[in-house]
Amino acid sequence: MVIKSLKDEEGSISLLIIGLFVVTLFAIMAMTDIASIAVAQRSLIQATEAASQQGSHVLDLDAYYQGKGTIFTPFLQNRNSAKEMKRIPLDCSRGYSEVVQELRDWNASSTSQKRIELGELVLSGFDCDGYVISINTQVEATLPFAIPFAHLSRVELHAGVATENQRGKGLYLFGHRIL
Repeated sequence: MVIKSLKDEEGSISLLIIGLFVVTLFAIMAMTDIASIAVAQRSLIQATEAASQQGSHVLDLDAYYQGKGTIFTPFLQNRNSAKEMKRIPLDCSRGYSEVVQELRDWNASSTSQKRIELGELVLSGFDCDGYVISINTQVEATLPFAIPFAHLSRVELHAGVATENQRGKGLYLFGHRIL
């Protein structure tokens, strides 16, 4: 009777250990997937920021040198528009080309720059008002472990970034900073 009781107790302890092992394994798989998604999202945001900044470096030189942002313009306009004078005009069409080229370069880069989980980055939205470039991107990421019973092996990630260039404080004459 005592021997049978010990065998039953050993069997239930074995089942408990196996159960805890399975629960721990699933928890590790879930944490790995969550961490992978977080790192992939950060990589997507960095690529989106790089593309947006690349696009915002293309100035509209005609608007920039036509009196906008010179030393005389704030005197001709009211005080509320002085904030607008800090903004640098952008060439939206060339900015779009730069954004697309940066995303192409990112997609073609080696895995040292791009996360291995990420697929091809897609530009899902572009908006430019002449001063601010705003882009939206999306990508599909592959999970390291497929979630059991959910048939989930890929997730779609989205990122959005807006970039604006502004002049620093100083004395500007015909678009050039003097002081």
